[in-house]
Amino acid sequence: MRFTDIDERSNSADRDHIGISDKEIVELVAAYRLYGFWRMDLESGHFFATKDIFTLFGMEYTTGPMNLVEANSKIHPDDYTLVVQALETCIEQKNSFHVIFRLKGSDQNYKFARCVGRYRETPEGRGEMVGVTYEFFERLRAIGFVGDGTENLATA
Repeated sequence: MRFTDIDERSNSADRDHIGISDKEIVELVAAYRLYGFWRMDLESGHFFATKDIFTLFGMEYTTGPMNLVEANSKIHPDDYTLVVQALETCIEQKNSFHVIFRLKGSDQNYKFARCVGRYRETPEGRGEMVGVTYEFFERLRAIGFVGDGTENLATA
């Protein structure tokens, strides 16, 4: 799916009759899981992120560029190449991407995260990527970790 398809689906005029703002939608989506937003300046290589991204990666929050060496060290070694390939393809094709990977948190345990992003050009014509990364809890994978599936996954 391309972001042009998503832009069509998320047309705010389609939600006008509901009476819910973009701000409220973001608050609702992010209410019960870590859901962070980010921007990467492709010219400088600087990566800026919200506090939830730093929490997901088990890192101390800063408003300046994120330490990508430290952040990359948190990605499971078996998933690192997949993440890099997704980002590179996004940049080369000036398109969108999503990738699910394992991420080591501050508790030193791996959890699943999903990253969704897209390429865009600044008004000055420079390339950058913007996106969201959040905790990803897939039921099929979770059943394998919590037992036979009869447990209440909301508490897992």
